[in-house]
Amino acid sequence: MNGLSTWASALVSAVDADNLTHPEACCRDARTPHALAGAPTAVLDHVALAYEDFQRCGALPLSRLRSDAVAHRLTVHEDGENILVARMVVPGGPWPGHYGLEAVAFTAERAVMPDAFPPCEDRGQVLAFGRIVAASKAYTARASGGAVLFPEQLAVTARSARQSFGVVFLDRLTALFRDRVLPLIDDRHEGMHAFPLRKLRQLAFLAHEWGHRQGSGAELAVPARGRRLAAVIAELRADLEALVMLETCSEAWAPWAAGVLVADRIAREAWLRRPQAQVDAIAARHLLALLLRHRAVTLTSGHRIVLHLDQATVFLHEELKTVRRVAEELSAGEAGAVARYLAGCGWAITDGATCYRELEQPIARYLGYQASMKETARA
Repeated sequence: MNGLSTWASALVSAVDADNLTHPEACCRDARTPHALAGAPTAVLDHVALAYEDFQRCGALPLSRLRSDAVAHRLTVHEDGENILVARMVVPGGPWPGHYGLEAVAFTAERAVMPDAFPPCEDRGQVLAFGRIVAASKAYTARASGGAVLFPEQLAVTARSARQSFGVVFLDRLTALFRDRVLPLIDDRHEGMHAFPLRKLRQLAFLAHEWGHRQGSGAELAVPARGRRLAAVIAELRADLEALVMLETCSEAWAPWAAGVLVADRIAREAWLRRPQAQVDAIAARHLLALLLRHRAVTLTSGHRIVLHLDQATVFLHEELKTVRRVAEELSAGEAGAVARYLAGCGWAITDGATCYRELEQPIARYLGYQASMKETARA
């Protein structure tokens, strides 16, 4: 591990320096490909993929680097060391002009569904929980907090039909929840503290992933996730499937895991930068609007949010049925199904995919204000 950490720190410094270089500098002249030399044996296959991308784009400027080799062929070493070096294209970069060259060194272990969840097919999906060893500044400064790595985040010339890797940095997700969400939750949710927060965040994420796997195989394909409205309905379905499943789960932690899933959505992800263009933000705002409509979230006099998911059982089931129908229509070729559904719920959609909706309820305005204050403090 020390060998990876020392080498990765030097690599990350090169990436950070390249991100401050004029984006028209050539890939072959960048510091990053030279810093790939001397890598630990355990990550030589990952380094080879990154080097292949730089070699192929050698005469092109860094702003046009394409990470096809990494996106299509990287295989995560479970219970081992990993390195990803690629250009990312996630909306809301950390500073003006940033063009997304990133490096993340991490260890990983396979993500396994709890026995308490109903069985589901893995459908070839690859998912691991990772722990960051070193990462470029821009990656960890992202609005999402650098919490996940998926191939659809990378700049490529063509999308693969399958997901070659998926990494969730659970410690990052837990820290984001602890710092940005937990202070906004009312003390009556104190039962949440009966379970380790990291465990609850893990269970909430796995429940959401379980929800994804209830959809069709087409919904899970990488190209489908690249179509914003299709991805939005998939996220909504995953949330609702997870909440309905957790409602019937007999484990004592189930209601608290559901609360963590919902609270993270409405208090953090609904307020990501450029929310009109980010799938998670659109899905989260929609969920918040649904909860507010059915009075399943309230604000105390002490300005803390209270979730009433036990009172929202009927509406969650009904909304899930609706979202399932929309997903089925989309799979059957009804391209406008999602837009019609969202427009009927109060969304304004421009350019076929950019979604606008301002939530004027006091709770929403309060949550938005708190998120903006935390974002300002981080900057």
